[in-house]
This record gives sequence, C-alpha cells and structure tokens, in this order.
Amino acid sequence: MSARSSRVWTPASAAGVAALFSVAFFFGGLWLGASGVEYHTFGLVDGLAAILILYVLLNTQALSWPRDFWGALVLVYAAGATAQLVGLLLPPPGVLEWVVLGVLLYFAWNASFSAHRTRIVLSLGLVALALAALKYSLLPFVWARTRLPATPLIDLQALGEGLKGLVAVYVPSRPITQLFAFTAILAWVLAVWVQWPPAAEDDWLRRLPRADRDRLLFWLLSEGPERGRAINVEEVRGYLEQGEREE
Repeated sequence: MSARSSRVWTPASAAGVAALFSVAFFFGGLWLGASGVEYHTFGLVDGLAAILILYVLLNTQALSWPRDFWGALVLVYAAGATAQLVGLLLPPPGVLEWVVLGVLLYFAWNASFSAHRTRIVLSLGLVALALAALKYSLLPFVWARTRLPATPLIDLQALGEGLKGLVAVYVPSRPITQLFAFTAILAWVLAVWVQWPPAAEDDWLRRLPRADRDRLLFWLLSEGPERGRAINVEEVRGYLEQGEREE
C-alpha cells in the first residue's frame, strides 16, 4: 500500500481546485433530451462507486490526503464531482450497467494495492473513453438500427424492444449533451492535475546493491565520525559514481 501523500493548502489554492470540481459537478448533471433541459444528480450506486474510486486515488497518491480543513474541503468537492462523473459515464440502468460496474469495481480494488498513480490516471482516462464510446456511440447505434420484424404469431419486434430495455434503458439525447459531458470530464482532470500532491521521497540508498552499500559504509567509517556526520547526499552520489568509473 502506498504511503499517503499530502500537500499544503492555502485558501486560494483550495478555492480554485474546489471551483474546478464544482464545474465538473454542474456540467456532469446537465442533460438535454427531447423534452428539454434536465438536471440529473448521482444516485446511491454512483456514490458508493465513487467512494471506492476515491480510496484508490488517495492510496495511489493521485489525490492529496487531507491533513487540514482546506484539504478536507477539497476532498468533499472531489467526492461529489467523482460521483457525478460516475453517474455520467456509466451505462443506463439495466443488465449492462451491472456488468460494467462489477468489472470496474473488481479492477479498482486490485489496482488499489499495487498500481502507481500515473498508471491509475492513464487507466481512468482509458476507462472514461471506453464508457463514453459505449454510452454515446455504441448504444445509440445499436438501439436505433436493430429492429426485429412484427410477426403474426409472435411479436418479435416487441420482444426485441423488451430485451433491449432489459439490457439498458436508453434515453436519446441531443449532441450538445456530449459537450456538457466533455466539459465535466475536462474540469475534473484539471482539478486533479492542479492539486497533484508531491511524490514520495525516493529512498535511493535502500535500492543500492549490497556491494555499493558496503563500500559506502567503509568510506564513511574511514573518514571519521565527525566527517561522516557532515557528508551530504551529493557527495555520496559523487563517490559512488567515481567508484563505478574506476571499476
């Protein structure tokens, strides 16, 4: 499990990141359908999925762990925006949503233990692209172009529509809805990028081979205790590089 990483928040920086998450929340709920403009907020399933996603983001240091009031405030806004985006990108209610949600939760749980934050961010981008293509391209194409004929004995057309409704309750929308969705995703990505916490310190001494550690210890002891306490990191690096060139 990755170490928790935090950043120092100021009121101005926290307000800026919270504003970006607010933009993501607002545009993520806009829906322009045949009946006019509607606003959809996230539901219980979306909120629970967002909690797991936030856990993964915090554990992989993609989000800063809150250590003060401003950090906690940013995390609250991030939770709302993330839940709204989950509701935006998941397929409509139906069997397809259950399958997609189950796969996402499985991979999110596994990724929380080993993945690095850069891999997590890239994976989220690929998942968002796949879900957007599924919801705004594949579903409209299939639902509009697959119609079974009406037969006298068995109404295959009604049966086909019923099966499609079981898979996903698709509701057509206008193309500008996709612009709203893109704006929400872009604002969320910018908010995460702006608040990106500092990377954990790389303890390069622990990654040295045993032979290099022994040579370094012998050198420090040969310099004497007083000199050893005054040696800085750059001097140690230079000594090791010099030893490699001599070998």
